[in-house]
Amino acid sequence: MFARFKKSFKKGIKQVVAVWFAFAAVNIASANLITNGSFEQLTFDDNSTSQGQVHNRYLSDFEDMNKGWDVFSIIPGWETAFGSGIEIQKHVVTNAQHGDNHVELDSHPGGASNSMMQQTLDSLVVGSQYQLEFFYKPRTNNQNDNGINVYWYDSLVDFDSSIDPLYSVDGVRRDANGWQVQTVTFTATSEDMTLGFASFGQQNRLGGLIDNVSLVAVPEPSMIVLLMLAVLAMMSKKARIGRRA
Repeated sequence: MFARFKKSFKKGIKQVVAVWFAFAAVNIASANLITNGSFEQLTFDDNSTSQGQVHNRYLSDFEDMNKGWDVFSIIPGWETAFGSGIEIQKHVVTNAQHGDNHVELDSHPGGASNSMMQQTLDSLVVGSQYQLEFFYKPRTNNQNDNGINVYWYDSLVDFDSSIDPLYSVDGVRRDANGWQVQTVTFTATSEDMTLGFASFGQQNRLGGLIDNVSLVAVPEPSMIVLLMLAVLAMMSKKARIGRRA
């Protein structure tokens, strides 16, 4: 009798574990909706590339560089909404959080150096929530100098200063312990939404750094409840079998 119970118990545990893996898959297997979130993609889908505005380097040249930087109006997945452009840095100032490259948006060559980059995401589910995660690192020890605003708005709307950021982060280097993960949840109000990152604060070509951007769909609560009920049902069934044995 004990042997039958032990066998049944082990089988039940395996089934429960399988359901829990399914539950975890709902949470972590959602595909990252961001294109080129770590800024490692150096060519477009047609194998063309982009040329920098400061050193005239081609983005594709970064693959063979030990270190360097340049400012681009467009890179795979991202385009400049305003300002000088998207400054790609490779092993400059700091190492990337993921891969070799990271972005700074208080960009060269100067003047109105605070810049914004954006990416449009399509085929979203209206009313559903999406979780954004990115890594941030302040470059300087000056107050009001390393700010990053995050924007999330209907892609049919042209960006202007009347749009408020949905998330902001600003820090100083001495208080930061390396790269800091930032997490925020948005709701899609349209099937096509635009995600934007913009530098704010002093315009001195030294600002907050960004890397490893991801956006995933948040699981529907109903799915989580169903999986939890399945786990409880299995545990209850195995308990009844054990008592009868």
